[in-house]
Parts: sequence; C-alpha cells; structure tokens
Amino acid sequence: MNILIVEDNEYEINNIVRVLKSISKEFNIYKASTGKECFKIMENVDIDLFILDIELPDMSGIKIAEKIRNISKYELTYIIFITTHIYLQLETFKKVHCYDFLEKPYKKEELIKIIKRLSRGISSQKQQNKLERQQVSFKMKDFIIKIYIDEILFVESQRRNCIIHTKEKIYTIKNMTIKKIIEVLPKEHFMQTHRSYIVNLKNIRHIEKNEKNSWIIYFEEYPLSAHVSNSYKKEFSGRFCS
Repeated sequence: MNILIVEDNEYEINNIVRVLKSISKEFNIYKASTGKECFKIMENVDIDLFILDIELPDMSGIKIAEKIRNISKYELTYIIFITTHIYLQLETFKKVHCYDFLEKPYKKEELIKIIKRLSRGISSQKQQNKLERQQVSFKMKDFIIKIYIDEILFVESQRRNCIIHTKEKIYTIKNMTIKKIIEVLPKEHFMQTHRSYIVNLKNIRHIEKNEKNSWIIYFEEYPLSAHVSNSYKKEFSGRFCS
C-alpha cells in the first residue's frame, strides 16, 4: 500500500510516519513538503492513500486535492486532511470528497483507527481487482505460465526465445517468436515497436530520443527499457499520444 504524506512541518511528518509504521511495516511511505513535490512523486508511483495538510508553501492542500481528483485513476482514491483549519471541513468534503478530516492536535489513536479501516478497504479492493484482471497463458514443455496482462511491461526477443518483463518478475518463453507473442496479447494495450520489442502502452512512464532514428521507452518503477525503431515511430506516436 502506497501512502503519500504532503506536509511541510517535519515534526508532523515524523509523527505521521511513526504512526503508519506502528500499524504495518508493509506500507510504502512517500513524503512531500510542497504540491510540486507531491505531483513529482505521483509521476512514478501509484498512490493508494493521500494524507494532506491544508496550508503549504506553494499551494493549498485543497488545491492539491482538486488536482488529484482531476486525474481519472484518483477520482475515488482516499484522501485525509490533517490541519488546524477546522472551519474548512465542510469545504473539503464538498469540493474534493475527502474521506476524513483530523484537527491538529489529534490523538494518535484517531489516526490509527482511520488508517486501519482504510487499509482493510484498499486491500479488499486490490484483491477484488486481482480476481477480475485479464490473464494470458503460455504453454511450456512441462507446465503453463499465467501472467496478468496489466503486469506486463514489455516483451523482448532474444535469439529463439522471448523474455517477458513484468513489474515483479522476468519470464523466459523458450522457442517462441515475437510474432507469436503479439498474436496472444490484447491489441488495445500492446504494440510492436521494434523487430525485437513489444510494449504495454499503459505502463509507459516516458520516452527519450536515443539516436536520429530510434527512441527509448522507460516504464514505471523498472530499471530496464525498450526501443522504438524508425519504422514503428509513426504508429507508436499516434497510439501513445491518443
């Protein structure tokens, strides 16, 4: 579970982090002291829960929440405000549909109760999403590999094998051509970008120009990259930018 705290008071941030760590060591905790830092983190990480202060150096927490809500995948994501400005409570509920509003100074037990409740809800929703996700199967010599479609970042051809790069693991599919792989992947999410690469358009973080006739594709939270060759650039640009 990824939690982003946006608070410019270091003492307050450390208090919140201690509470979160006391609940679960499994939480991935991200910290920002400004709106700019918040959105920079969101470029690379999918956030499950936002904990926002209202008074920040560059923009208000309410403004940050409005911008978050304008991003489709965060329309229903949980937001908690922790602030001294209790008179803004009604505005935050009406404008950005926040989940809860804690007034400083708050009791540690209050925050623990809220986080535990939300953690159960988020875990349950992720489990439900997992059950509904599409899978693709590859028949091996002695077994069958099943991989979630949304976990695949890209496929790379190496000699007579294909290497499937996912968010958690790398799979080697022996004696399988890139042509055979593209046939079993859903066309709305995947396209071939090079004679040796197929990419998942949904998981691309950004693209960089490599040489005159090629580009490099980078993926969310993954160190390896794929390539776009000159002959695929036009189609790739049209699909990626649409």
